[in-house]
Amino acid sequence: MKKIFLSAVFTLFAVTVFAQREYRVADLEDHEYENNTTFVFNVHGTFADPLEEAKLHLFITNETSHDIYIRGQVVEMVNTDGSLAQFCIGGPSGNCFFPLNTESFYPVTEGGIMYANSNWGLFDYFINLDDTNLAQYTVRMAQTDGAGNEIEGTDFTFTYLYDEDGMGVNDVQSRSIAEVYPTVAKGFTNVNLKEDASVQILNLEGRVVKNLSMNKGQSQLDLNGLSAGTYWVAFKGVSGVSHSIRVLVK
Repeated sequence: MKKIFLSAVFTLFAVTVFAQREYRVADLEDHEYENNTTFVFNVHGTFADPLEEAKLHLFITNETSHDIYIRGQVVEMVNTDGSLAQFCIGGPSGNCFFPLNTESFYPVTEGGIMYANSNWGLFDYFINLDDTNLAQYTVRMAQTDGAGNEIEGTDFTFTYLYDEDGMGVNDVQSRSIAEVYPTVAKGFTNVNLKEDASVQILNLEGRVVKNLSMNKGQSQLDLNGLSAGTYWVAFKGVSGVSHSIRVLVK
C-alpha cells in the first residue's frame, strides 16, 4: 500500500464565501484532488533519498485567463515538529522548504505568482522524512491579492498522514493535545488540554494577535477583543507536540 485517500465526511463550521477558488490541485496524471482529503502513506523518505512513494505530488493549475497568487501553510502538525518534512511549492525544481513551521507561508507570504492558463510544473510535492511511526501534517493553500492579503473562499486543504503501522486516522488524532469547543464562538470558547501548553491565536494572514499560556485540563479561552472572523488557535505542549484548530469568532 502506498497511500489511501480519505475524503472528509464532516464540516467544522460554515463560512461566508466571498470568492471562488481559481486553481485546481491534482496528481501527476491531472486527476483532481477533492478538498479536505486525507492522504495516508506507510513509507517515509529521507533527505538523502526522498522516496517517490512517499511524495504527495501537487500539480497546481491556474484555470483562469489572468494571473493569480497562491501560497501554502502548514497549519497543524501532530506527533512531529516539522524539522523532518519538506514542502515543495511554486516551481521550478528545487523550490523546496524545510524545516516547516505553522507560522510561515510558502513559497512566500505574498503568494507565488501563477500566470494565466498555466501551472507550476511537476515539481511540487509534500513529503514526510520523519521515521516516527505516526506523523500528521495539515496543509492549507489559498489565493492572495499579491500583497499577502488572503482572498477568502479560495482555500484548499489536505492532510498528509504517515502511518507506518497502518493504525489509521483515529490513532493520530488521539495524540492531539487540545480539544476546543465550540469552534464557532463569541466572547470565549472552552479548551481541554492534555498537557500545559503555550498558545497563539493567528489570523488568516498568519499574524499573531494573541499569546498566552494555558494549563493542563479544562479552561476557557478569552476571545474578547478579536474582530469577527476566522482564526487559528495554535497549541504547543511542553512535550513539543503542536496542534492547531480553526475557530470562527462571531
